[in-house]
Amino acid sequence: MPLSQAHSFVQRAIKTLNKHAYFIKNTFDYYNLSNGPLEGINNKIKLIKRTSFGYGSYNHLRNRILLCSKLYAPKSKKEVKQCLVA
Repeated sequence: MPLSQAHSFVQRAIKTLNKHAYFIKNTFDYYNLSNGPLEGINNKIKLIKRTSFGYGSYNHLRNRILLCSKLYAPKSKKEVKQCLVA
């Protein structure tokens, strides 16, 4: 059946598939990639916002997100290596 005789919904679906064919192909080529970790971070941020009852400033909210997500980089102290004396 030619495309012109197909139902309008089917025509629209076929056009959408053709338009995004490159991206659809990439999902099969790179099947091991996922946005799951990013969705987890977004969910954690939403949870912090919901349980915070409002922060006084954006910096307080930002610091809370960084602390809960362990995204902060603590300052490391230089280790002093000592020689063993026998």
